[in-house]
Amino acid sequence: MKKIIMFIMALCLIAPAAMAQQALTPKQEKLCNKNAKDRAKDLKKKGYEIMGSLPLQDALYKHFAKMELGATEQQGNGHSKSKNNGRQMCLTSAMSEYASKAVSQIKGRSVTDAYGNEIDTENDPEFARFYAAYERLTQKEIKGELQESFTIVKENADGSYDFTMYFLVDEDKALARRQKAMKDAAAESNLAQNYAKQVSEFINEPLK
Repeated sequence: MKKIIMFIMALCLIAPAAMAQQALTPKQEKLCNKNAKDRAKDLKKKGYEIMGSLPLQDALYKHFAKMELGATEQQGNGHSKSKNNGRQMCLTSAMSEYASKAVSQIKGRSVTDAYGNEIDTENDPEFARFYAAYERLTQKEIKGELQESFTIVKENADGSYDFTMYFLVDEDKALARRQKAMKDAAAESNLAQNYAKQVSEFINEPLK
């Protein structure tokens, strides 16, 4: 019983410390407030409003705060006369754009064969198949890691709507998804093991 009590006390001490690590500094709070205020003003001037009950500036503040704590942003865009269709288009757009960035990260990078000769990966059919498979599989894998932050919408004169959906991505989790996509793409395209190993090192770099 004594050990259990000590364990609970230890957890009580650890929890506040963990929460403190997730708290913004006064400087970060000030920056997030300023950025949220400026961005909200700019978006409203362009005719956008937020979908949902949360005020746009508050949604932006929460969004920027999470980015300060390590999340990365991914946007998706859509155009439709249906708000439901527009939201789905935004998700598809975000998945596609993320996958495109993932391929750009590795495409054209220097890869050598077993003899140390550099491969022309831009024009090699083996790599072309791999790149196409990697982009398609990354798009599929990343869907579960795109966490919707908020969506803005602007109504046009013809009754259609322009949408932008803002997502947040935990890049540690996203990296695991890209690694799985790379492994599956290499197997699907029969990419040589030596090449796959070199490409995997590029994938482990932060996605820009």
